[in-house]
Amino acid sequence: MRALIGGLPDMLIFMILYGFLVTGIIITVRLLKLLDVKSQKNNNLIILFIALLFNAFNFYIIYDLMTLSPQSISGNGNPHILHIFISILLFLSFCIVLSKQIFESLLMKNVLLSLLIITMTLTIGCFSIVYQMDFVSTIKGELYYPMGNWLNWWKDIHLNYLYFNPYTFLIGISISGLIAGILALIKKGS
Repeated sequence: MRALIGGLPDMLIFMILYGFLVTGIIITVRLLKLLDVKSQKNNNLIILFIALLFNAFNFYIIYDLMTLSPQSISGNGNPHILHIFISILLFLSFCIVLSKQIFESLLMKNVLLSLLIITMTLTIGCFSIVYQMDFVSTIKGELYYPMGNWLNWWKDIHLNYLYFNPYTFLIGISISGLIAGILALIKKGS
C-alpha cells in the first residue's frame, strides 16, 4: 500500500488521510445519534459494524503508512500527530458506544452469557497486553529507545505503530466488552 500511495503528491495524500478522518467523524457522530433511537436496532448494528471496520482500517493506516522504518530519516518530527490524536478520540468513542451496545444486549440475556463475555474479554485482553509488551520490548531493542521514556515515543514518526497495532486494538475492544459484562452482572444482581 505504501508503494501505491508513495508516488502521489503530498497535498493529495494529506487530503486522502484527513478526508478519511472526516468520514470517521461522520460515522462516529451517526453512531452516537443512532444509539439514542431504540426503534432502529438494525441500523445501530450496521453503523456499529461500519465503525468497527473504519477503526480497524485506521489502525492499519497508522501502523503501515504513517510509521517510517528505523532506517528512514525524517527531519520533520511526527507530522501525523494530529491524525493520531483524532484517531484516539474516534477509537475511544467507538469503544464507549460498543460497551454500551454490549451492555444493553447482555441485559436481555442470562447471566452465563455475561460471565462468558467477561472470561473471553479477560483472556483476549491479557494475551494482547502480553504481546503488546513483547512488541514494545522488541522495538526498544531494535531502535535503542530507553524503556522509561516510552510516554514520549509518540513524538517520533518511527514509533507510531507502538500505539496503533492489532494488540492495542484488541485491548480497547476487550476493555469495552469487559466493562459491559461487569456492569450487566452488577445490574442483574441488584
